[in-house]
Amino acid sequence: MVLFSAFYALLLLALLSATRNGGQDPLIWPANAVAVGTYLLFVGQRLGWSTLAVVLATGLVHQLLGDSIVMTLAAAAAAGFSFGLTAWWCESVGLDANARLDVPEMAGLIPIAVVTTVPGALVAGVVSAWTRNAEVGLTVLQYWSSSTAAILLLLPPLLLAPAPVAHTRRRHFRLEMAIASLALATLIAVLAMTQSSLPLDATTCVLLWFAFRLGLRPTALAVAALAISLAVFRLMHLGLPALANDPLALVQLQVRLVLTACPALLIAAITARSAQQQEALEENQRRLSYALEGANDGIWDWHIPSDAIFFSARAYRMLGYTPLDDAPTLSRFRELIHPEDLPIAVQAFRDHAEGRHSLYQCELRGRHRNGAHVWLLARGKIVERNEQGQPVRIVGTITDVSQKKHLEAALEHAASHDPLTGLANRSTFDRAMEQARRRLARDDLPFAVLLVDLDHFKRINDVHGHIAGDLLLTTIARRLQSALRAGDMAARFGGDEFAVVATGKTAEEFAALADRLHAHLSRPVESEGLVLPASISIGMAVATQAMVDLVALVAEADAALYMAKDAGRNTWRALGMLGEGKGSDKVA
Repeated sequence: MVLFSAFYALLLLALLSATRNGGQDPLIWPANAVAVGTYLLFVGQRLGWSTLAVVLATGLVHQLLGDSIVMTLAAAAAAGFSFGLTAWWCESVGLDANARLDVPEMAGLIPIAVVTTVPGALVAGVVSAWTRNAEVGLTVLQYWSSSTAAILLLLPPLLLAPAPVAHTRRRHFRLEMAIASLALATLIAVLAMTQSSLPLDATTCVLLWFAFRLGLRPTALAVAALAISLAVFRLMHLGLPALANDPLALVQLQVRLVLTACPALLIAAITARSAQQQEALEENQRRLSYALEGANDGIWDWHIPSDAIFFSARAYRMLGYTPLDDAPTLSRFRELIHPEDLPIAVQAFRDHAEGRHSLYQCELRGRHRNGAHVWLLARGKIVERNEQGQPVRIVGTITDVSQKKHLEAALEHAASHDPLTGLANRSTFDRAMEQARRRLARDDLPFAVLLVDLDHFKRINDVHGHIAGDLLLTTIARRLQSALRAGDMAARFGGDEFAVVATGKTAEEFAALADRLHAHLSRPVESEGLVLPASISIGMAVATQAMVDLVALVAEADAALYMAKDAGRNTWRALGMLGEGKGSDKVA
C-alpha cells in the first residue's frame, strides 16, 4: 500500500507539473486510469485503503504545488470518487488481473468510464470554475471528458499487460506488425505537425488494421500510443494550435479520439473471441478425430429427405474405399449391405424413428471393396425432425467389429465343438437329439443314434505313441463327417468314441447308413509310411413314436455297441425297429 501511494503521488506530481508549466488543458488525464489499472493488477481486495491512499496522495501533491485548501480538498475528493467508483465497478464485473477482456468486458468499459467519472468531474469542475471565475458547465465537461477518455483508452492495455501473448500461426506477422506501427506513427506525426486534426480520421483505418489482423493487445497498445502521443503534442505546443484557447474544441477532439479508438477495441475483442472459438473448435475436432481413430470409429450423417449421406475418412477405409475417389460408391451404402442384414437394419431404424428405442443400433455386414463382407456396428440418433415429427437427420458412428465377430464365432465354436477333431461336442449332440425328437413328434420322422468306437485304441497309443493316436482320431473324424448326409450330425463323445444323429424313414435306410459308415471308417490310416489299422465297432438305436426317451435311446445304442464288441469287434449292431441284435456279420 505504501508503494502504491508513493507511485500514485509521483505520477500525479509529474502530470500536474507538466500541464501547469505548459499552460495547456490535458487531452487525457491518465492519473486515475493508471491508478485503477495498477490497483486491479497488483493490489486488489483492498479498495477502501487504496481509495484513502489516493485521496491522501492527491491532497499532499496539491499542497506541495501551492494550491488552496479548497482546491486541494476538491481535487482529493474528486480523485477518491473517480478511483473508488471505477475500481469498484471493474471488480464487480470481473475486470482484474485475470480478465480476458472479452466483448462484454470491452463493451462494459464504456458505461464504467462514462458514469464513474461524473462525481469527480462535478466536484473538481465546480470548485475549479468558482476559483478561476470560469464557466461551470464547460469546466465540468472538460474534467469529465479527459478522465473518461483516459479510462477508455488506457485501461485496456494496462489490463492486457500481464496476459500471455497469443500464439499466431499467420505468416509474416512481425513484418505486418512493423508496417502497421510505422503507418500509425506516420499519421500521428502528420497530425502533430499540421494545423488540422483531419489525419485523426485516417488513423481509423490503421486501428482497424490492428483490430482485424494483429489482435487485441496490439490494438490496445496502438490506441494508447495514439492517445498519449496526441496528449504530449498538445502539451508541448507541437500541434493543434486551434485548440489552445478553445476548451470546447478540445472536448470535440476527445470525443473524436474515443469514437475512433473504441470501435477498434471492440472489433479487436470480437476478433480475438472468434479466434479463440475457432481454435477451441479446431482443438475439439482434433480431440474427436483422435478419439474416433483410437476407438476405430467412423462418422456418418444421413439427411433423410435428400437421401444424402456423409461418411468420414475412417468409415471409407473400413470398406477399402477412399473419400475422394469412391464417394459415389459409399453414398449408396444400402447397396453394400448384405441382403440378409438389410431388413434388420431397416427394422432397427424404424424402431428408433417410432420411439420404441432411444438409439439406432444394429450389426450388419458391409461389402468390402475386395468383395468380402466386413462386420460393422452402426449406431446413431435422430437429431432433427420436421414439424410433423418425421425424421430429417440422423447422425452416428460406425465401427468395424469383424475381429469381435470372429472371436465370438471362435468362442462359440470352441464351446460347442471338440478342439482336436473339430466335431460337435457332447452338449451340442444332446441339442441335436432334442431337435430330432421334436421332428419325430411333429412330422413322424424317425431318427437313429449311432455310437462309433475305435477298437484297440489303447494299443495304438502304447505302440505308436499319442501323436499316432491323435492322427487316427482326426482321420476317423474327417471320414465320419464326409460320409454323413445333409441333416445328419457327428460328435465326439470323448476318448475314442464318436456319435451320430441320423434321420431316415425305413429300416433299410438306417442299415445302409450303418454299412456305409462301417466300410468307410474301417479303412487303414496311412501317413508318412506308417499304417494304422482302423477297427470300428458301431452300435445303433432307432427312435420311433413308441420310444422317444433320449436317455434310454442312448443306452440302447450303447447296448448295441457292446453287442458288436461281444460279436468280435469291427462290426455293427442295432436295436429298435430293426429288431433285437440285427446288424452286420462282418467280424474282425
